[in-house]
Amino acid sequence: MTATPLQPVPLGRRVWAQSWRVVVAALAGLIAFGVVWPELDTDGWSDARLGLGLLTDLGAGLVALVLYCFRHRAPLLVTLLVIAMSTVSTIAAGAGVLALVSLAVRRRPVEIAVGAVAMLVTGLVGDALVFPSGNVPMWQTILVSVIFLALVVAVGVAIGQRRALVQSLRERAALLERDQQLREDRAREQERAHLAREMHDVLGHRLSLVALHAGALEYRGRSLSPDETVEAAGVVRAEAHAALTELRDVLGVLREPGDGAALAGAAPPQPTLRDLPALLDEARSSGAGVSSAVDERVADAPDAVGRHAYRVVQEALTNARRHAPGQPVSVAVDVLGGPALRVRVSNPTTGRVTDDDDRAAGHGLRGLAERARLVGGTFSAGRGADGTHVVEAVLPWTA
Repeated sequence: MTATPLQPVPLGRRVWAQSWRVVVAALAGLIAFGVVWPELDTDGWSDARLGLGLLTDLGAGLVALVLYCFRHRAPLLVTLLVIAMSTVSTIAAGAGVLALVSLAVRRRPVEIAVGAVAMLVTGLVGDALVFPSGNVPMWQTILVSVIFLALVVAVGVAIGQRRALVQSLRERAALLERDQQLREDRAREQERAHLAREMHDVLGHRLSLVALHAGALEYRGRSLSPDETVEAAGVVRAEAHAALTELRDVLGVLREPGDGAALAGAAPPQPTLRDLPALLDEARSSGAGVSSAVDERVADAPDAVGRHAYRVVQEALTNARRHAPGQPVSVAVDVLGGPALRVRVSNPTTGRVTDDDDRAAGHGLRGLAERARLVGGTFSAGRGADGTHVVEAVLPWTA
């Protein structure tokens, strides 16, 4: 899994994040300056020494504040330098504490230990030599310093853990969003494939009947009586109307759920094996010689199995009518052990199948293979040993 790329922080936000920290460090340093200097015993100091001490405190404090702004480039080095400045400058004390907090945010034990020891040593040196605090015992100074440093490190580590948690939550949210998008894309692709199969199976069958009757009308039109011509034209019109109706039903699912037209064009129940006799009669009425052998037990097949089996027979009849017109078609539907449902449609091949015919039939056969795969079945189509074209699907009964 690849890491989520960090989004660039806006310039205004970076400036604000840097500015308020510098202001807090400066205020803390000024407070320390106001607390420490009035308590110093400067009676024996000359004016030059006092002025030099004040200038040193102020200058070192300003340098520490400037260095603090570059802590992200070299965290440990900048922290040690700022802490060193706090040895001779009370104004640098605030910057030193915040620099140690920033160092602890990284949660690296070695860096935290080095920074804490450096602050403890410089604090003791400054308290003993530069800013003596009077008669306070050394052990008390050390104890207070250790407790203070522990609190500072704990705050920094807590901030670092919180940032890591927030970052992990952001990455998790981004990952979940990508997964959700992938699931939605996959669902859309599956829905497109489903609609493509339905439109091909429904329209391919109807339009092949329209083409068959229109071709017969064109071929025999001059020899037909007016009544026969009207009858043939009526068949073409009826099949075209049925194709348009079924197209409207399939496209109805593409409309918005709240659209009133969607309710009017809601898809009817899908055909199952109970509708197979009507499909076979329709094929026979078009002039095809269709023989069938259907096991009586298939009437109890689940609707999911029956729907896919019906589409297999429908597409096989369409291909037989297209590529082997006038040839007899054998349809067999029986129940196997397991149980499973087997659909077998065969017809003799005639003539040479062109590349265009192969491409036209390929989408339908691929759609049937997808149907069988979706329910855990098998599908095969091709020329048998006896030269007949065989389409066979085995579908699990419990699909």
